[in-house]
Amino acid sequence: MDKKRSNFIYSFLFNPSYRLLLNYRISKKLYDSKFIIFKLVAFYLKNQLYLKRSCQISLNATLEEGVFFPHPINIVIGDNTIVGKNTTIWQGVTLGSHGHNAQKKSYPIIGENVKIFAGAKIIGNIKIGDGALIGANAVVLKDVPAFHTAVGVPARIFKNK
Repeated sequence: MDKKRSNFIYSFLFNPSYRLLLNYRISKKLYDSKFIIFKLVAFYLKNQLYLKRSCQISLNATLEEGVFFPHPINIVIGDNTIVGKNTTIWQGVTLGSHGHNAQKKSYPIIGENVKIFAGAKIIGNIKIGDGALIGANAVVLKDVPAFHTAVGVPARIFKNK
């Protein structure tokens, strides 16, 4: 068996991050189709994602290529969230809306090569710049410039060295 095929089989069977993204991408393709049967299958797959991993990733969210989940448990990604290329998201991360009923819901935009550590919450219409780091359990309520670090509750922003 060639190396490429064996890597695919290994990833499919044993890599939970790969399986999570594969399930999400298949669900999104089916959800975007015009056929109601495909949409129902997409919702079934999304439900399986929730039951197996406790992950709620909206089918309206955009995950670019190279997104990686080292420990895909309890991840919530809201409707119009955009996650850039090569972003790493650890367990327990929430990317969601602010929840104010009177205001229009707005979701974060995550840049490329961002690392979001365990338990971080990024809430509202926030832009996270390329190469930024979001610390564990940080609650980010304002924009984080490129190549900066956000830590704490509420998050304080520091320039990376």
